[in-house]
Amino acid sequence: MLFNSYVFVLLFLPLCIIGYFSLNHFGKYSAGQFFLLVMSLWFYGYYNISYLFVILTSMLINYGVYLLILKFAGRRTLGKGILFSGIVLNLGILIYFKYMDFFISNINAVFKTELDFLKIALPLGISFFTFQQISFITDAYRGEVAKYHFLHYACFVSFFPQLIAGPIVTYDELIPQFLDREKKKVNADNLAAGIYLFAMGLAKKVLLADVFGDVVTYGFTTLEQLNSVTALLVMLSYTFQIYFDFSGYCDMAMGIGRMLNIDLPLNFNSPYKALTITEFWDRWHMTLTRFFTKYIYIPLGGNKKGKARTYANILIVFLLSGLWHGASWNFVFWGLCHGIFMVLTRLFSDFFKKLHPALNWLMTFSFVNIMWVFFRAETFSQATTLEVLY
Repeated sequence: MLFNSYVFVLLFLPLCIIGYFSLNHFGKYSAGQFFLLVMSLWFYGYYNISYLFVILTSMLINYGVYLLILKFAGRRTLGKGILFSGIVLNLGILIYFKYMDFFISNINAVFKTELDFLKIALPLGISFFTFQQISFITDAYRGEVAKYHFLHYACFVSFFPQLIAGPIVTYDELIPQFLDREKKKVNADNLAAGIYLFAMGLAKKVLLADVFGDVVTYGFTTLEQLNSVTALLVMLSYTFQIYFDFSGYCDMAMGIGRMLNIDLPLNFNSPYKALTITEFWDRWHMTLTRFFTKYIYIPLGGNKKGKARTYANILIVFLLSGLWHGASWNFVFWGLCHGIFMVLTRLFSDFFKKLHPALNWLMTFSFVNIMWVFFRAETFSQATTLEVLY
């Protein structure tokens, strides 16, 4: 069910808002929360009913891990083992659905085998709800999470506005809001603000992203007919398509959340204004950057273990970021290049500081624009063909 579909705008969303606030109005707070969970699962299962089995199984496993962590909170070694097992289970599910065919294709290429592809349907949003649940059990192990009912936990994981494409939220950004009875009441200001945000996001998606997308699709299907000018036009079109599409979706998610009196974190902050690649990642997909920083970069040592270790940690994070976005070598290359540019920015920070801001912006925007080609292309050769034409 797409946010820009008639069934969502005219049926699902009004029904969800009216039903949720009606139950809360009569003091049926648990019923209202359960209704929100059912609506979220309906939204998710609308794409493919089999997806429900995946997300429900994932939630039950992680909630069980969470309860075990709480039960053995005083036994650090055991708790660490439970956390490790939980993370492995989460990553195992993610790898099975998202990366197995990628691994099989590489095994076949390296060892000249003919293993059959699994051709498993990728559950939508699995990367998002997997990361949210890993963050939850990790925070529970750190002693930061109180005891929560499964209903509230399930709503945190499956909350439909941000389930498919983010923003990636943490438990403390959602569950306390679900428990706040003041937020159970209709708020006219929030409703109006939410409608405005949703409309802005919808306009970004339909009027801008989809139009740029037509140019991109035509360009990538007629590469042999492009020249330098049209190749540049295709590259720039995708740069704006992915921004307006992704940020538009997040604006719609924030708008729906606001209609329900739920505040979701900002995920984009004018990323193409960035003067450095570091600033770009402080502005682009901000909740993903936050996740990698808190749960991978800092545990690896962050910038506290010397420069060489810092640079290695940056490269590891961006390699994982590339893989998180997709199961292909294009994404790995894209992530690695961003990591290398990030390291170079730190190595030569004094040099970059001396440059005019306009030149820094041009270098950053040009790099991001070129790298998006590898993000969009179906194959590495397709990406390099467009780059050569440009």
